[in-house]
Amino acid sequence: MKLAKSTKALAAAFSAAVLVTVGAGASAATIVLSNNVIPGDAFTNPGPSNQGQAVASSGWYYNNVRNGGTVGIDTAFPRNGNGAARFVSQDSGDKADIEFLPNAVNVLGNYFSVASLGAISSLSGFGYEWYRGGASTIPAHLHPVIRVLLDADGNLLTTTDRGGLVFERVYMEASGWTAPTDTWVAESIGATSYLWSFGLGLPFAADIDGNGYGYDATLAHWQAFLPNAVILGFSMGVGSGWNGYFLGAVDSASWTIAGQTSAFNFEVRPTAAVAEPASLALLAIALIGVAAARSAGRAGRSVAG
Repeated sequence: MKLAKSTKALAAAFSAAVLVTVGAGASAATIVLSNNVIPGDAFTNPGPSNQGQAVASSGWYYNNVRNGGTVGIDTAFPRNGNGAARFVSQDSGDKADIEFLPNAVNVLGNYFSVASLGAISSLSGFGYEWYRGGASTIPAHLHPVIRVLLDADGNLLTTTDRGGLVFERVYMEASGWTAPTDTWVAESIGATSYLWSFGLGLPFAADIDGNGYGYDATLAHWQAFLPNAVILGFSMGVGSGWNGYFLGAVDSASWTIAGQTSAFNFEVRPTAAVAEPASLALLAIALIGVAAARSAGRAGRSVAG
């Protein structure tokens, strides 16, 4: 019943929304600041229904958080600055993500995209950095994943064919691979990278290349299989179904769509805003102007007196 209500609410939100295509940003990394000042954020939800929170007005959201999962930009594992997006998962029911969702709407407390970043055919690559803390007790091959979120038929007014493609390093490695711990790992996903699917009107981990295994279809395979699909956003996160404790983080998310690269770096909001050099220069000019005006005023009064 709750799922049906969520689907109806989402459909209503889509019908009311103005559907647009959002162009990818410049190649220089955009700084995404936490909602709170140092040491940063920690968004959690003890309940079983997905909940989310906007990360200021950045287009990023803490999302799909349930059963005690936690996500937030904080200083625990700093990368390329003073912070990163950290995850904590306590058991198999936890889940937590950080997602970039263009023109997102809030539906029953969770966020959904109502815009497209472009066609999957125009996606040449994406990437991120992940960190698995040594205190984690989940199976040794698991780490925070990255997902490209899709609408399979390209029609944003229909929602039953939504889903995504997931990158996990283990499927690119030989049997027995384990994720490094207490170190940052950079991933660059391209045409030959393996991705497995969820949703999209297909079986879980759909075997689209027909070899009896659903975890080795490449990005190029998926682009050919879903020629009309559009990109709804990008997601990084942990759970569900992870048996055990997990502590880790992600940072440096990026993607290239139609030749335009967007890159993002997660940082903790400082305790006080620091004026940029240009702003300081304008302030100095303004102060000089005020001082000159006051001097002129005093001279005028002296002459008049």
